[in-house]
Amino acid sequence: MNRGSFLVLTAAMTVTAACAASLGTVAAARPSAVPAASCSVAADRERPNSVVVSGEGFKGTSVTLTAAGGDGSWPGIPAPGGSFTRASLPDHVYTAASAQDPAVGCARAAAPQSPPPSPQTSPPPANEQYRTGYQQGLKDTLATCQKNPPKNLAPDPNWQSGYDKGAETALGSKRCTGS
Repeated sequence: MNRGSFLVLTAAMTVTAACAASLGTVAAARPSAVPAASCSVAADRERPNSVVVSGEGFKGTSVTLTAAGGDGSWPGIPAPGGSFTRASLPDHVYTAASAQDPAVGCARAAAPQSPPPSPQTSPPPANEQYRTGYQQGLKDTLATCQKNPPKNLAPDPNWQSGYDKGAETALGSKRCTGS
């Protein structure tokens, strides 16, 4: 191989390496629009006043569950194949995250269909208002990584408290902080 061929080959390899590196940087910097992982909360049929939290689609081998309001954290839950189930947990609003996945809110499973409420029915309990507000705050804020005013124009004080905490949790998540 003569010197001219060597220089052309070296230049071509340098350009190829630079292009590959820049494509990798662009791909790594572009966050996915929708998290692949999901999580849900359902009543624990074995224990009253407890819930079962399940998740799937996680890339990590273990998951950390965090209850809203600093009411507990359960790190290192095994997630073989990206799925996990944890029973007998206190009834709270939860988020789940792994080292490779951003925090995702754990949605409530739909309750069994019940008859429409009568006019004498009292408003939802405070913890349900908080839970609903938390989920909405988490969802709204994870969508833009900016705290937005709630779309609910006259929120219940418990709902507003939950919304604010959900937004705070989202802003501190890996997805919004980039770390």
